[in-house]
Amino acid sequence: MKRRSGLAVMGKLIGLVKPLTGYMVLAIAMGLIGHLCAAFITIFGGYAVLHVLGFETPLGLRALFASVAVMAVLRAGLRYGEQACNHFIAFKLLALIRDQVFQALRRLCPAKLEGKDKGDLIAVITSDVELLEVFYAHTISPAAIAALFSVLLCLFIGYYHWSLGFLALVAYLVVGIAVPVVTSRLSGEDGMRFRTKSGELSSFVLDSLRGLPEIQQYGQGEKRMEEMSRRTDALSREEERMKRTAGRNVACTNTIILFF
Repeated sequence: MKRRSGLAVMGKLIGLVKPLTGYMVLAIAMGLIGHLCAAFITIFGGYAVLHVLGFETPLGLRALFASVAVMAVLRAGLRYGEQACNHFIAFKLLALIRDQVFQALRRLCPAKLEGKDKGDLIAVITSDVELLEVFYAHTISPAAIAALFSVLLCLFIGYYHWSLGFLALVAYLVVGIAVPVVTSRLSGEDGMRFRTKSGELSSFVLDSLRGLPEIQQYGQGEKRMEEMSRRTDALSREEERMKRTAGRNVACTNTIILFF
């Protein structure tokens, strides 16, 4: 079967959000306003310092402090509302996806579970579907919020001087697009290898449980346990490699942010 690209898969997953578009728009709106509130708490704090130093500012000191207090309260409420909408969408869609998966399994069972890829099916039902929660709750709306927030902040910074706005745009593009693309390329097939080994381990465990009488009859228990330990250790090494790569990527990203 031809393997689909990541963009094709994401497009298909995003298409499932269509019945819940209203909640997604609400989450993006609240997230955008909340991020602007968080940013302008610092900006208005800077205005307050300038006011004390005798520079002209858009608002007086009292108005600046009142604005900071209001924005802090708004930021908390909007953040909660954004996360509530995102997780409502995620859990609704996870229930829908699980229902579709089990419908497909009912058509395929029990013959499908006799095949060699039954471990992959178990992984699909459990870990794979669960990972989609991260995509729906922490990827779609944050990506849209980041894009809109970046545009507004570039315009705001560019209002003071076009070169500063351009620098901000370059920084956002590097951190938000270039770095993720490069780190994804460098990570290679680590995720797929981990997913494959996880499915193989699940298949091995299921085979061992199903063949338990034969294993006991022929005295193969210790061998099966040794093989299971070997596969588990191999899976742990893959996970360790992935976490090391993730840590390196975070360190590089933070260094680039500090540079800009």
